Amino acid sequence: MSIIKRMIIGLVLLGLTAVLLFFGIAERVFKSFGVAGWLAFVMVGVLIGCAFIPTFTVGVVEFNVAGFFAPLLFAAVFFALAFRMREVRRAVVVTAVTAALFIPSVLLIAPITSNTVCVIIIGFLCGAVDYLVGKTKIAALCGIFLGMPIGDVISSAVGMYVYGTPLRFGAPATFDAVILAAVTAVVIFESVSAIKRTMNHRTKSRAAVDVELAEDNVDPDEYKKYFDK
Repeated sequence: MSIIKRMIIGLVLLGLTAVLLFFGIAERVFKSFGVAGWLAFVMVGVLIGCAFIPTFTVGVVEFNVAGFFAPLLFAAVFFALAFRMREVRRAVVVTAVTAALFIPSVLLIAPITSNTVCVIIIGFLCGAVDYLVGKTKIAALCGIFLGMPIGDVISSAVGMYVYGTPLRFGAPATFDAVILAAVTAVVIFESVSAIKRTMNHRTKSRAAVDVELAEDNVDPDEYKKYFDK
């Protein structure tokens, strides 16, 4: 149960996503990159379910299913979608950027602050940067779900040699950071898209009004008198 408490940020965000899916609000977001509504429910449910699977140890390495194996599984799904959309190259770049951000953030921030603060900083930072680099939702999600586990493995190995901490692949904080970063990237993308749609609609409406005004100002009988002569 203590592990669940440490994943409260990710579980709350996933719970809100499930509610939005139930009311059909978030369904369009998943459909935009080829995921049906029922499949989106399954994906969210799997992530929530993984949080309740206890950690286990293999040799000297402690594995957390929700923070390590689940992101890798979803990374495979998102990369398959990226391959279909021809965005694999962009997704690979975002993955490298995510790992490059995650590693120093964990090594520098985690030792001097709480897990919650570290999760918030990494989640918002990686989510925003991945949106800027990836330009698309699918590329950003690929980078988040693959780049963070990769960064977690590297930072854990470095931490063992530098700080003497045990090897933990997929800490509960990593699960929270992955979900927060994914939500941040999608929310930024949808917000920017909504602003662009509003601006385009206003531009088209203004152009239509200008055309109507121009047509209203044309007098069809203005040149008729010249022909009458």
